Amino acid sequence: MIQPMRWLIRRISALLLIMGAMIALPAWAQSTPAPAAPVQVTEQLPQDDAEPTADIVVTGTSIRGVAPVGANLVSVGRESIEQTGSVNVQQILKTVPSITGLGGAGVGQTAGNSYYAPTIHSLGSSASNSTLTLIDGHRLPLGGTNHALADPSMLPTIAIERVEVLAEGASSTYGSDAVAGVVNFITRKNYKGFQANGQIGFADGGYRTYSAGLLYGNRWDTGSVLVAYGFSQAGPLVNDYAARPFLQPNHIDEGGTSFQSFNCSPATIQMGTSGSAPVFLSPTATASVPNTGANAPCDTTIFSDRLGKETRHTAYVKITQDVGDNLSFTGDFNYSKRKNLSRVARGGISARVFQTDGANSAGDPANAIDQANPFFINPPGQAGTTQTIRWNADQLLGPGATSENSAQTWFATLNAEYRLGENFRITALGMIGQDETLALTQGTLCTACALLALNGTTNANGVANQSNPGRTDVVQQSLTGANALDVWNGPAGNRTSAAVLARLVDSRSAQRGKNVIKQGRIGIDGSVFDLPAGKVRIALGGELLSYTLDTAVDRPNGTGPSSLANQSFFFPTHRSVQSAYGEILVPVIGADMGVPLIRQFDISVSGRYDHYNDFGSTSNPKIAANWEVFDGFKIRGNWSKSFVAPSLRSLGDPNANGLYNESAVVQLTDTQQVPVSSFPDVALIPGIPCANGFCQISGLTPGIRIQTGNPALNPQKGTTWSIGFDFAPRNFLTGLRISTTLFNNKLRGGITSPPLSAIINSASINNLLVFYPAGLSPTDPIVAAAIGNVPITTALPTRIYYIYDFRQRNTLNLTIQGLDIAASWRIPTGIGTFTPGGSVTQFLKYDQNFSGGRTFSVLGTTGFNTTFPSIRTQGRAYLMWEYQGISASIFANHVSGYRNWSGSTVSPVVVAGGAPTGAGGDRVRPNTTIDTHLAWNFSKGGLLGDSEIYVDVENLFDRDPPFYNGSPGYDSYGASPLGRVVSMGLRAKF
Repeated sequence: MIQPMRWLIRRISALLLIMGAMIALPAWAQSTPAPAAPVQVTEQLPQDDAEPTADIVVTGTSIRGVAPVGANLVSVGRESIEQTGSVNVQQILKTVPSITGLGGAGVGQTAGNSYYAPTIHSLGSSASNSTLTLIDGHRLPLGGTNHALADPSMLPTIAIERVEVLAEGASSTYGSDAVAGVVNFITRKNYKGFQANGQIGFADGGYRTYSAGLLYGNRWDTGSVLVAYGFSQAGPLVNDYAARPFLQPNHIDEGGTSFQSFNCSPATIQMGTSGSAPVFLSPTATASVPNTGANAPCDTTIFSDRLGKETRHTAYVKITQDVGDNLSFTGDFNYSKRKNLSRVARGGISARVFQTDGANSAGDPANAIDQANPFFINPPGQAGTTQTIRWNADQLLGPGATSENSAQTWFATLNAEYRLGENFRITALGMIGQDETLALTQGTLCTACALLALNGTTNANGVANQSNPGRTDVVQQSLTGANALDVWNGPAGNRTSAAVLARLVDSRSAQRGKNVIKQGRIGIDGSVFDLPAGKVRIALGGELLSYTLDTAVDRPNGTGPSSLANQSFFFPTHRSVQSAYGEILVPVIGADMGVPLIRQFDISVSGRYDHYNDFGSTSNPKIAANWEVFDGFKIRGNWSKSFVAPSLRSLGDPNANGLYNESAVVQLTDTQQVPVSSFPDVALIPGIPCANGFCQISGLTPGIRIQTGNPALNPQKGTTWSIGFDFAPRNFLTGLRISTTLFNNKLRGGITSPPLSAIINSASINNLLVFYPAGLSPTDPIVAAAIGNVPITTALPTRIYYIYDFRQRNTLNLTIQGLDIAASWRIPTGIGTFTPGGSVTQFLKYDQNFSGGRTFSVLGTTGFNTTFPSIRTQGRAYLMWEYQGISASIFANHVSGYRNWSGSTVSPVVVAGGAPTGAGGDRVRPNTTIDTHLAWNFSKGGLLGDSEIYVDVENLFDRDPPFYNGSPGYDSYGASPLGRVVSMGLRAKF
């Protein structure tokens, strides 16, 4: 504790000094009246001047009219939202340092990642996501075709009143998913008037954003109505190397490696069948080059978008109505339509091809087909009859391949409240929602069609009469000039027929997911009796939840074009949950009792029981306390247990050994540094580059990955505690607020499919990766046994050098500790109101192990866990000023330096005793960017009323992301590729 406290004291002292310097110049005029200060970007709730009323339930408690005891509740208010220039909710959330991805783009992301569904304190993500997303305290439909996650951007941003972030375990109140905490989106109510917003943004390389919103509200004596509509569009961001040189994949000049490929057009050639043979970079090349990644000449990323184009339409309606003095109803309906569309590369193949029939007679003893490709060309001076070619189809086929991820989502709720006298209220909620997601890829290369036209079979190795494992069908043909594929000539002189070209683009893969959620809840809360310190309050209730997930998959079966040879799967799943919860708030000591050093002391105890029909029951308690030492200074703390239920997709179909829509066997060509001490067989692979105890696998040593679900999964369990203080003096340093929280989270049995980099560097899960130095044929019994009933979705490599078991399992254990600090100071002066401040999340510990193996630290790294980072520090500081209708703000966003621990790092991670030691990996420099906001309010009255025009600039100095050795040259968790984005808009209020 000593080291964290020293760090805390230094940070608070520095922050106060900076704030003092900011206000020193205008301090002389503080006696002059000043306009109201803008809302802080993040602020502690409740504020002293805005206590919740008896009608408000704040995130983290079931008791009305009180803030959650012992909690660090952060809120982004309406005025703060309007200062971000955000086109969607993800961009709002990335202004909160405790939420993963402060440095990221926040746009162009599809379902299943941290931007799509917020993650607090980087505590897992994807299948192990431990953050619950709510709207007005209720759940919402889950979306996506990989991992079912909530999309908070389904709400129109103009309809959001505030966003509350509770960074602590909350399963005692909400049930599953709240190990790291809760993000609750609170919608507006009692709004009267009309508002119209419009905004346009632009950046280098043709990147554009557009957003618009309409809001109408009206009130009457017994009720109100609110109607909102939102539109947003962002992207695409293309791989324009002139505008963004860091996106190019060859980083040798930057001290990194090349991520280019030997898949070229015309094809590159290796004579014979040896995977380690030198490479002729074209059919006309007179000399070969060594078969190493540094010599790979071709870039396929130019044929795809870096970030896709995202378009959203959202609509929201809320109606409230009182019936008599004691009964009131609130109903709302939300609809969202989202489409993410990206250009993708057509793709390519690596395969054997023959000059004469009989070259493969061992596989075709009856000589039933003629496998000789009539377009076969040897490089000058070469006389072989067999080649191994690597070819990319984009230049021949041209643009046209796309990947679409779209969704239509809606929910409807009805809330009822009945007041029993002055003390108690009965509340009831009914909610139904649905998400229909489509993931569609079309126009990519039909691999089976290309292989069939290249060597007469649908196998990359060209062995006739031999099907792939798991199949009984055999596809083969004799080759002629009419049905063969020419990979030896570019588009201008290519001899492939129009019929073959048409078949090559006949490829379509579609996944459809239909999520339906039904939630019913009834509760009662109120005060039961008085103590000397105040009223004892309780809340009791019960809840029913129903989830239905139906997934349909339609994709090529590997034997021909999609229109003729598809395979289809359907996976229906269902879950029901019954729950009971309770909470009690006891005021132990009050201000009137005169106890020294204790102005007020409150204790809260809550608990919840949940029963799931598929895996059983779980109980989760929480205890919390507030100790107000004196007026304006409070110490708080809490301890809780929470859980995350395994998703229906992670469990898969229990009747089919865990198959689900993403179950697949795919070919891998990853570049990874593999320690020989952990995997001795890797050094025995012929021709593999090895140095300093590591060997590098790449596309030259292909393997297969087997991915599927697991019906035996158990809930992920978390234990959380935090302690902190809030300082907001009333009688001196008026307007100053400081909040500090030391948090500690443990997640046990996190569900994940361990990434390849983690398996390589963790002894406890080394067994999930097995090398075969001589290589295995796709038909080898070892391969068939490993694959089982998992569908094969791509052509398997000619030789398989490793098998990677990617099945989901309860294997991830995390222990994190850190500090959340926020401070602000509202200072009225004669030249306006100044508000300096900032917030920072600093991790002090980020330890993990797999399956109970050796614990190691990943603090200050990314890439080891591919779906979430463990960067040490994220912070956002600001200075706001408002004077006579003019407001200006400047924001500094900071992400600390860290190490690249991915499989693409130049300096391998150092492993000792079966776990990373903390050494190795590439250093990635810190990333600091500046944002600005400038707005002018029209005078009240007149045609435009209380309207404003504004300009927002993100990344004012157009700073490039820090170099990260990966294909695009940056890390999406620590930096954004967008550069400077300038947005201009109008908010008209009538």
